[in-house]
Amino acid sequence: MHKSLKTYAVVLLSAMLLSQPFANSIYAASTSASATAVFMLDKLGAIALKNNVNVKLIDMDIIEQPSGNILIYTLSYSNGSSNSVAHVDYFSRVTTTGGAVIQGKPVTRDVTKKNIPPKSSQIVTYYVNVGQSTKLNGTKVTLLKWDFSSQNYQKKLGEFAIPASYSVVVPQGQSKKLTLDNLLVNIKAESLQRLNRNGKVYMRVGVSFTNLGKKVLSGSTYIAYLKSTGGSVFELKLEDATSSINVQSQEKKMVYYLTEVPSYMKTEHMILQFAQEDEALKITLPVKSFKLPALTTVDFAVANYAVKKISVKNNTVETQLKSASVYSENDSAKWNLQFRLKNLGNKPITLPAYELTVKAAEGFSIPVDSKALANVTLKPLEEKIVSLRADVPLILNQGTLKLEWTEPAVDDKVIFPTALYNIPYALESNNLIGQGYSVENRYGKFMVKLGSYQRLPWDDGDQIVTTISIRNTGLTSVQLPSLKAIVKAGMSDLSSTAQIVTTNTQSMLAPDEATEIYVIARVPYTYSFNQLKIVLQDTSGDEVTKFLSMNTNSLNNVINTIAAGESYQMNSLGRKAKVRERWTTTYNENSSSLIYTELEMINEEPRQSKQAQLVAYYKTSDNQFFKAMVSQSITPTSPNGKNLVTIWSKLPQGVNTSELVLYIGEGVADGKLTDLGGTSTGFINSVKLALAPMTVNSQNNLTSVDLFPYNLSVANAVGTITEEKGTLDIVMNYSLFEKDAFEAGSYEHKLVLEIIDPYGQSMEKTLQLGSDLPMGKNKSHSTSFNSNFHKILRGGSIRINLYDEFQGHRMLLGGQSYPLKYFSSESEPRTPKNTDN
Repeated sequence: MHKSLKTYAVVLLSAMLLSQPFANSIYAASTSASATAVFMLDKLGAIALKNNVNVKLIDMDIIEQPSGNILIYTLSYSNGSSNSVAHVDYFSRVTTTGGAVIQGKPVTRDVTKKNIPPKSSQIVTYYVNVGQSTKLNGTKVTLLKWDFSSQNYQKKLGEFAIPASYSVVVPQGQSKKLTLDNLLVNIKAESLQRLNRNGKVYMRVGVSFTNLGKKVLSGSTYIAYLKSTGGSVFELKLEDATSSINVQSQEKKMVYYLTEVPSYMKTEHMILQFAQEDEALKITLPVKSFKLPALTTVDFAVANYAVKKISVKNNTVETQLKSASVYSENDSAKWNLQFRLKNLGNKPITLPAYELTVKAAEGFSIPVDSKALANVTLKPLEEKIVSLRADVPLILNQGTLKLEWTEPAVDDKVIFPTALYNIPYALESNNLIGQGYSVENRYGKFMVKLGSYQRLPWDDGDQIVTTISIRNTGLTSVQLPSLKAIVKAGMSDLSSTAQIVTTNTQSMLAPDEATEIYVIARVPYTYSFNQLKIVLQDTSGDEVTKFLSMNTNSLNNVINTIAAGESYQMNSLGRKAKVRERWTTTYNENSSSLIYTELEMINEEPRQSKQAQLVAYYKTSDNQFFKAMVSQSITPTSPNGKNLVTIWSKLPQGVNTSELVLYIGEGVADGKLTDLGGTSTGFINSVKLALAPMTVNSQNNLTSVDLFPYNLSVANAVGTITEEKGTLDIVMNYSLFEKDAFEAGSYEHKLVLEIIDPYGQSMEKTLQLGSDLPMGKNKSHSTSFNSNFHKILRGGSIRINLYDEFQGHRMLLGGQSYPLKYFSSESEPRTPKNTDN
C-alpha cells in the first residue's frame, strides 16, 4: 500500500493466535488511569455434572456475519473421578436475550473430543448462530444431561447467566495472555494511527506480541477487523502482506494492519477483533477483541532501510541504515547498526560530531558511541560504510527503537534532530556452514563463508577450530587489516584463548581473490554449547572496528575419516604433502603399552620445502584421547622426497589398540603454521586416520632382522671361554643396510643384544645402529661379558636374542643359538669365518 510505512513486524500477530485462542486467560495490570474493572467469567463458579466432575464457562465472544451472528463459548471440564466421562451424555444450550434457545455444537478442532479422561481437564469451544442478536449481556448457557427417567429425557444441571458488567473486549491499555499452540503469549493493542495519503484516509493499527513460550510461533489464518462505535466493520490487511511470520521465543514484535475508512468516520472507542475461518463449518469464528487506544499522529521516522538525505555545509549527503541486527547478552540487547554514507555534492565534506541516541518507546534515551562517525570525510560521490554499536536494556521494547542523529548544540540554540531512523528488529542471523554471505564494511565488499567447524582434543581440554573464507567481491584490491577474534560459545567468552591463523601471508586481496583464516579457541572438554559467535575486529587503529561477525548453530563436528592404508592430502600453501600410514604396532609391557605409528609424508611442492609440523592424538572406541609425541625431520625436503614421521603414546594396560584412530593435523603457533621443531599452540585441517595395527612375530633365526629403515642380517656368531679368563667373548658377523632414503627425526630405536648362557642366565648390551654396529656388508662385531664360566663350562651353545627398544618398551625381533667354545690358556681362540650359511 504505502511502502514507506512498511515494517519488519507487520505479519507477526496473526502467527501468534494459533491453535487455542479460547483458552483461559489473565489480563495484565493496566497502565492506564482510566481502565475499569472487568467482570471475569470465573466468578460464575462451576456446575457439577456428576460426582467429582464439573464444568466452568471460561470464555465467550460474538462476531457479526451476514448469514447470522456467530456466538462462541468455551467450557472447561474437570474430571476428578477415576472413570472416563463421555461428552455424549451431556449437552449445552444458549438462551439469547431475545429468548431464542439454541443447542451448542463443538467447533471443528474440538469435534474429536469424545471423552474426558479420568483425573484430567479438557477445554471445548462451542458455537451457535444467534441470528441478529449482538449482545452477550443477559445471555444464558444451560448445562443438561440425558435422563431417561425424566419426562423429556433431559435434566438441567445448572446455568451460567452473563451479567450486564461482562465485556468480551480487552480493556484499553491492558494486555491478554493466551495459550496458543501450547505456548503462552501476551498480546496488547498498542496504537491507532490515522494516515492521509493521496486523498484517502487509512487507519493503522499496531499490536505487540510477546512469545513467552520456548518455541517459535509461525503461520496463521486469522483475520483482523476494525469496528467503529457506529457498527461499521472494516477488514484489516497486513501492512506488508509479503512478509513471513516468525516470532522467536521470548521475543516481542510489533504488527501493523491497515484499512481504508471514510474520512468522516468517528474514531473514538474503536475495537480490534480477530477471527478465524472454520473451513469445515464454513463460518467465521471470533477469537478476541481489544479496545484500541486513542488516535495518535504518525511518527514520520525514516522507514526501514529507506534513504534519508541530509545537508552538511550545503552539500547533500545520502544516508541509509543499511542493516541492523541484535542479540542478547546478560541484561542487554547488543545492537549492530551499519550506515551507508554517500556525498552527492561537488565538494569534499567532513561530517559534524553528531550525537547519537537510541529512543525507546518507554521514553528512555540511550546514548550511542559515535566515534566511528567522528571526522568522517567524504570526497564528491564517495561512499563509505560506518558500523555502530548500541547496548539497550532488555527490559525495553526492542521492536520499536529509533536512532536519532543530532548536531551538537551551539550557544544554547535548540537543535532539532537531523534524522530519526526506525531500527528494524532483526535477530542476528544464523550463518550456515558452506553458505556464502555478503558483507560490506569500510574496507570493501566481501563474500564470507563458514568453511568448517571442528572440535578437537587439546591437552586437558578441547579446541574449537572454525575456518572462514573471505572473498573480495569489490572492483578494487583490498588490504585486509590486522584482525583479532572475539569468540563466544554459548554464554562463555573464549576470547582470551582465541587466536587467528592464516596459512597465506598475503594480506592484499585482488578482485575476486579469496583467503582463508582459522579461528581457534579453547573450551573445557565437559562444556556443551549449541551457539557460536565470532567477531573479527580491526585493532590496528586507535579505535576497534568490527570487520565481520559470524553467528552459527551449525556445530556438526565434521572430521574427515581416512580409511586404513589410504593416503590423504595436506594442502596448506608451501607445505603440500601426501601422507599415509606406513605401519602401526604395539610395544607391550607389564604395566603399560606403547602404541607406535610411522607415517610416510611425501613432499608435493615443486621446490625444496619444510613440511608441516604435525600434532596427533590417539582416540579409543570409548572416546578417550591420548596425546601423542611426534618426531619428524626439521630439515627441508626435496620435491617428491620422503619424510618418516614417528608418532607414539603410552597407554594403560587394557586399552584395545586394534580400534584406535589417529587424529592428526597441522600445528599452528603465533598466527601461522608452526615452524618445524617449534611448539604448537593448536592444530588445524585435522583428519581421522583409521589405523591397521600389526603384530610383530619374533623370528627363530637372525638371518634377516627388520628394524625399519634398517635391515640386519647375522651370518654367524660364536661365543668363546678361555681358561682362567673371566669373560664370555662374543664375535658376530653381520651385514647392515638402510632400505629407503627417508628424511626423519632423531632415530630413537635401540637394538638390545641379549646373551643367554647354557644355564639360562641372561646378559645384555644396548647397541646403536650405525655407530656400535657400522653400516655395510660382511662386518664383524665383538663384545665381552664378565663371566666365571671358565670354571664350570667346557663348551655347549649360547642363544642370541635381538630386541627393538623404544622409549623403554621392548619388542623381541628374533633369536638364534650359536656354538660356545672353550680354549685352554695355551691355545688362542680364532675369529669365526663370515659365511653365508
